[in-house]
Amino acid sequence: MRKAGWIVLGAVAGLATGCAGSPPAKQRPAGDSKPQPSQPVKRDLPEGMHKLGEGVTTEEGTWRLTPSVLTMVTPSSRAKGLPRGWRAAKMTWTLTNKTSEVQQLLDVSSTVRYGAMGRPAAVFTDSGIEGIPDAISDDPPRVKPGGAYALTVGVAVPADAAGEPVTITTRPSTLFGDTGDVDFFEGPFPGAAARKDSLLHPRPAPDTRKALAFGQWKADPQMTVDHVRQDGTAGGRATFSGELTVRNAAAVADLPYTPMKKSLRVYYGDELKEAELIPSGTGSADTGFIAPQRAATHTFHFSLPKGAKAESVTVEVTDLGNAEATFEGKIAD
Repeated sequence: MRKAGWIVLGAVAGLATGCAGSPPAKQRPAGDSKPQPSQPVKRDLPEGMHKLGEGVTTEEGTWRLTPSVLTMVTPSSRAKGLPRGWRAAKMTWTLTNKTSEVQQLLDVSSTVRYGAMGRPAAVFTDSGIEGIPDAISDDPPRVKPGGAYALTVGVAVPADAAGEPVTITTRPSTLFGDTGDVDFFEGPFPGAAARKDSLLHPRPAPDTRKALAFGQWKADPQMTVDHVRQDGTAGGRATFSGELTVRNAAAVADLPYTPMKKSLRVYYGDELKEAELIPSGTGSADTGFIAPQRAATHTFHFSLPKGAKAESVTVEVTDLGNAEATFEGKIAD
């Protein structure tokens, strides 16, 4: 999706002056004459993030993108991409052409996560929920000068995630690839009161050359591996899953963003033999950037050879081939 613009709020103070001949202004009581200390503006979100319903200007002022708040929907039998038992909601994205020329509809990609751990939400389509159209095609949608194009996007989360924050990262794309305009939006998933414990505040482990235990946090970059468990068998091989969570510790949405772009190696046994990673569909790693003070969780899958057994495993996290952290622990039942 595209990069969000910045909103600057300013306050203007007015001064009143008396006119000649007018009665003198009343003096304030002495207790009220002391100047009041300025109070910092309290932000609900880190600087550079936007609430759902706010608009941002993107693509060098060419477009304005306004994603609405989420509203609950009852999916039909035609819904696609909706996991069984998940809650469904929809939102409207309004793309306004800010130029004086006819424009091909801006192509926007998005990453949608929910909750403090930033787990992947599902994006689905249904009757009246068409999703994001293919704007890079032989006959793309076009928008007249000053005109607006509205599209409806479906978002789903597990049943117990109502009220949790939904964080959406948008970035425009062109024929030549993604642009640098990255924007972050956030708002609660409907159906319950917004949770106060929606932010993640990890306590990094002391800096050490030893491997960290599952559930411990590395300080820089902030990340952890946890919930490694067996989840089945395939072709006579035991299969397992685990979660890698990465957090962007930045205070504002400014470059460089922290992308969820990590690779994993999983080892088992005393000889640290390498397990086979299984390409995953739902919950697979994405390259969407992580908003400031927010986290992203990727579920990874691996298998062991036939007959191989392991009570514990070691997981190495790498970025562009460079090892960043090592975690080890027992496989949960």
